Amino acid sequence: MQSGNAHQALGPTIAGKPWTVALVSEDSSAVRKIAQALADRDFRFLCIHPQSDRCVDGCATSDLVLFYVGRKGCDGFMPRTILHRHPGCVVLLGQPATGMERAWWIENGADDCLSQPCDKEELLARLRASIRRRKTVVHHTRNLTVGALTLSVAQRTATLRGRLLTLTTCEFALLTALAEHPGEVLDREQLLEFAKGSAEQAFERSIDVQISRLRAKLHDDSRQPRMLKTVRGAGYVLVAGS
Repeated sequence: MQSGNAHQALGPTIAGKPWTVALVSEDSSAVRKIAQALADRDFRFLCIHPQSDRCVDGCATSDLVLFYVGRKGCDGFMPRTILHRHPGCVVLLGQPATGMERAWWIENGADDCLSQPCDKEELLARLRASIRRRKTVVHHTRNLTVGALTLSVAQRTATLRGRLLTLTTCEFALLTALAEHPGEVLDREQLLEFAKGSAEQAFERSIDVQISRLRAKLHDDSRQPRMLKTVRGAGYVLVAGS
């Protein structure tokens, strides 16, 4: 593993927690060396044998799988199984490979593929990029549910007790931000940050107006709201209601 002098990208962590990467290979000695060589504050590496009891759970709970193929190849286990079970997997080949060989891995499910020797900073950058892509896919395909309210981020729709709500771009962005943090009080600056890039230009000047309109569409009593509540001097909070 070669060490480069590339500029260290800003950490991707949330609340200081590093991303977890499952480093999977039959070559236990090699993956321990790789984990040591890749030591970085943004990552925590778990060295896992593909046939161990903790392989499935360890990979499923990790942010990314780094699949190391030793110099002798796959040593008998099925690479497609690893790739198909764990989308977002990055493959690191233990020896130089042709473009066709790397393309085979990508076409069979790998998010990225590179071979050794490789630059440490390049590999870390590829891991960060793969995690960002994976989280973006998850973010844009998930549903959010708070009590009787359900939002589909992919379809940009919201339903309340099965009834479709007609929301503007601003209203949907604001409601999504609140639904992503149910029970948590968000002030105006936080709402702007969470909804940034999704709302109209006038959004910043009209949060209170948007909240008022949302309450009306949620059939929430503005004097005694049950779902979209105001915490005086602090901000707004979305709760399950009744």
